[in-house]
Amino acid sequence: MVAQSKISTQSDAKTLHNVMLVGSGVFFGSVAALVAFWLWFDYQTDPQRSLLAILSVNFVAVMPAPLKEYIGYQAQLMGLPLTGQTSAFWYMARAGGIVGYLLLWLSTVWGLTLSSRVTSGLVPAPIAYGLHEFLSILAILFSVLHAVVLLGDEYISFNIFHLAIPFTAPYEPLWTGLGTIGLYFSAAMTGSFYIRKHIGQKVWRALHYFTFAAFLLVLGHGIMAGTDSSLAVIKLMYLGTGFSVLFLVYYRLFTLKIKEKK
Repeated sequence: MVAQSKISTQSDAKTLHNVMLVGSGVFFGSVAALVAFWLWFDYQTDPQRSLLAILSVNFVAVMPAPLKEYIGYQAQLMGLPLTGQTSAFWYMARAGGIVGYLLLWLSTVWGLTLSSRVTSGLVPAPIAYGLHEFLSILAILFSVLHAVVLLGDEYISFNIFHLAIPFTAPYEPLWTGLGTIGLYFSAAMTGSFYIRKHIGQKVWRALHYFTFAAFLLVLGHGIMAGTDSSLAVIKLMYLGTGFSVLFLVYYRLFTLKIKEKK
């Protein structure tokens, strides 16, 4: 009875710990979102007298002269403020694409470590699976941002149908289309988190094999359609992320073979 009481107490403490962690994340995330929304609304109401404008002016005032000159040059290069004829939309689309790809990679890698039980005992299961789901959702959001921002760029002339229907884009239609399919696969896998109880664990795990197809499609899209693919740092990023996924897949298959032999 004493042992059962201790186990029950430890289980309750772990549950409380997990709930507090998740609750604190939701709280601080909500506060950050509300503050960001208020700053945006305040700026839209009066751009010249908004708190964001005042903070920006004060921040720029204390900047070192070389940094101030560099930021001014970059703003001029991007064509700020935003209009359809500037390069700002193209810059934002490229940044969103890279961030979305890295988040998809993190989600894939984290999923492989979970299935290989590499993190078993190190991270509580609710947090581990919650993080996997959170990374997947973020990857979808940044990937959608990567696509939608292109609608504001008048130079490349994307429309909503080019973004939604694979292989119809005016720029690199094949590789852009494969990226669109990869996004759809990723969205389907992310949505499967919410129907797992209805379709069963085995079917859910089987569906997750499409994650690798999504990653490969997005990787090919990034390499072949990305305008930054010629940069050395981007090449290293694609090589490092691609081989890390390949290694973890091999490790997962290796551990499965060992289990079958036992």
